[in-house]
Amino acid sequence: MKQRFRLCAVAIAGILAALSIARSEDSALAEQSELGKSVKDIPVAAHWIYDDLAKAKAEAKETGKPLLVVLRCVPCPPGKALDEKVMRPDVELEALEKQFVCVRIIQTKGLDLSIFQYDFDMSWAAMFFAPDMTIYGRYGTRNASGPGSDSLLTTAGFKRAVERALALHKGFPGNKEQLAAKKGKTPDYPVPEKTPGLEDRAKSETTRQTCIHCHMVKEFAIRAKWEAGKLSPADLWVYPMPERIGLSLDIDDGLLVKSVEENSPASNAGLVAGDSLVTANGQALISTADFQWVLHSSPNNAKVRLSVSRGGRVMTSDISLSGGWKEQSNIAWRASSWYGLRQGLKVEPLAAADKKSRGVDEDNLALAVKGLFGKGKPKLEAAGLRIGDIIVAVDGKMEEQSESKFLANLRLDHGPKDSVKFTILRGEKKQELTIPMW
Repeated sequence: MKQRFRLCAVAIAGILAALSIARSEDSALAEQSELGKSVKDIPVAAHWIYDDLAKAKAEAKETGKPLLVVLRCVPCPPGKALDEKVMRPDVELEALEKQFVCVRIIQTKGLDLSIFQYDFDMSWAAMFFAPDMTIYGRYGTRNASGPGSDSLLTTAGFKRAVERALALHKGFPGNKEQLAAKKGKTPDYPVPEKTPGLEDRAKSETTRQTCIHCHMVKEFAIRAKWEAGKLSPADLWVYPMPERIGLSLDIDDGLLVKSVEENSPASNAGLVAGDSLVTANGQALISTADFQWVLHSSPNNAKVRLSVSRGGRVMTSDISLSGGWKEQSNIAWRASSWYGLRQGLKVEPLAAADKKSRGVDEDNLALAVKGLFGKGKPKLEAAGLRIGDIIVAVDGKMEEQSESKFLANLRLDHGPKDSVKFTILRGEKKQELTIPMW
């Protein structure tokens, strides 16, 4: 009986201890803003400043600590898994994070776009800064929507970026020259709410309905450029993946070369599996996103000078880029394409077997209309387009093209006052539709 009592006492003590720890953890959480509560944001650890960049910048300046900024579009699911691990870190990651002033930003309103230049189609991204807001680097890569949208975000990859940012901080400001090009060109709009179409969102307190999502920064800028007749391919094919030049990088390291495609720009430059990227065009790298920034900033015809670590030695290679290497990438997954390009039209390429059954040549265009929605729907329907139609020619051109190319060419080749001619298959009959740009 006494032994059983002791076992019960031990069990009860364990439960009480667990409850005490839980209460302690609950009390050590950053206080959310009203916006955070309205969007049902997750609780975050106490060392995270919540949605107050000015406070974080002041603390970094006062303490001399580097700044870690996480930009999280809370309502958007991509990034959720990593977000929870970064905001409620394990012991190892917490020790790393506490060497920074950490701030979580859940809205882009007021964000200085001359400094915060990153892939706005990320729903979760991180940037690392010196106390004077010199950029150390970026973390956060994405190349898909749906189930694969989180596949390039890992806790291990984030940790490596954090460690590399800390190493750069230890060498600062002696390494400032390597960091200068991490800040880009002057943006078209100083803050998101100055972008045409987003001005009204600055007139009242930020709520769930008036919040400016990350992807909206890009898509409204695309739309404004198109309406002004200034849209260019460089506005659309952004943050190319390393695969565009033949490099596959390990996601848990971010800079380790996993494989090199034969006869690619990377293989022609002599890169091999096992190399580790160190700098690109003189910029110190901390992650795949950092390398994407260099590719994003490079013109179509360019040389990217890489320094790589191989077998304990640092070597230099020049990667020659030319032609439309950026424009072959898929941009249809990007949320910024929805208002910026497709504006209510969703299409999908027909499979080869479906083409054959429809009597369409294998190398010809065949895009099935899968959705008509939003502001574009009335114009598209009024012009006669229907869900289930197969677009087999655009302005008489029947050449096969990806959904990305189709969407981009629609806007690049036609202005707001133009019309576009679709040849469609409806059932077994072809029809010509003239559709005012929508």
